[in-house]
Amino acid sequence: MYRLQVLLKKQKGFTLVELMVAIVISSIIMLGVVSLYSTSRKGAKTNESLARIQENLRFAADMITKDIRMAGYTGCKSSSVSNTLTDSTSPLYKFEDAVTGFDDSDPSSFPAHFPAVGTTAGDRVAGTDAIGIIRSSATGCKVSIHNANSAKITLDATACGIEEHDILIISDCNHSAIFQVSGPTTPSTHIVHNTGSGTPGNCWKKLGPVADPRPACGGGTGTLYNYDDDARVHRYIMHGYFIGISTSGATKSLYVVNLDKGTALPTELVEGVEDFQLTYGVDTNGDGFPERFIKANDTGMNFQQIVAVKFGMLLASIGDVKQTAPAAAKSYTIADETVSVGPDKKLRFVYNTTVKIRNKGVR
Repeated sequence: MYRLQVLLKKQKGFTLVELMVAIVISSIIMLGVVSLYSTSRKGAKTNESLARIQENLRFAADMITKDIRMAGYTGCKSSSVSNTLTDSTSPLYKFEDAVTGFDDSDPSSFPAHFPAVGTTAGDRVAGTDAIGIIRSSATGCKVSIHNANSAKITLDATACGIEEHDILIISDCNHSAIFQVSGPTTPSTHIVHNTGSGTPGNCWKKLGPVADPRPACGGGTGTLYNYDDDARVHRYIMHGYFIGISTSGATKSLYVVNLDKGTALPTELVEGVEDFQLTYGVDTNGDGFPERFIKANDTGMNFQQIVAVKFGMLLASIGDVKQTAPAAAKSYTIADETVSVGPDKKLRFVYNTTVKIRNKGVR
């Protein structure tokens, strides 16, 4: 008992100096922890934004690149292609122009299936290019029987999913024809390619070669051509890519216009794509190689001479990432064109590439 009392008397506690030293040391440690957390949080936000930009870029670039490579594909390369669709002027159906460009410096060149420039969701963004690509689907359905006189094609599979008013391409490696389904008698197995309902509809039912791949309706009736069981039917695909106001309204997005039964339907693909620029490699001497890369509205542009496409995109983070904005706008080179953006706190990434069209030029 006595020893315990002695020990208690010797407990004098901490001095004020000791407490202040302890507080200072603790404060320094806490400041270090907070600083480390803040730095890690900023780094994580930057890495997350960069990862999202790169993810969006991979998706957008892969889709556009695939379409450009496949431009003009008919399933099997044919020596002739005829087009029975009634609309002979719209770039939606002009298959011989497998790639069509629309330049931001010439707003009047943009066809009706691209939205007008505006400030609401889905409206096209001024100062950005667009491209239209026509091709057939990668896979097709095998033809079983074709009765050219009655304009009826019978497929040997029931899983093709072809519906009335679908636009199709049929090819047997000698001749290809583009037509609209006027009315399948049995969905997915019997296809009728007669004149009748649908947009744009068929000029005539005959699918054979003609002197002009796109003769005006009334200028002829086509020629009779009977496809055998070595032919395949593919879906007609028209994709148009442009930059529009995002549905969130917070930024800009890459949109695709998809042709469905004669109706062009815009769909938002990737948010955060601020700019889209293109130049086109034209083969003017027929050697299969591009002699020069020019803009869509340059003098002498012939879309049927395009054998390669150079495109670039400027992608940005959805929100602010940087702590401070630069003092002035920053310039970026996109497909040989210089654009200025900012100043703001967004993180940006530039992508440029050149794509060879497999169905044109030297393979």
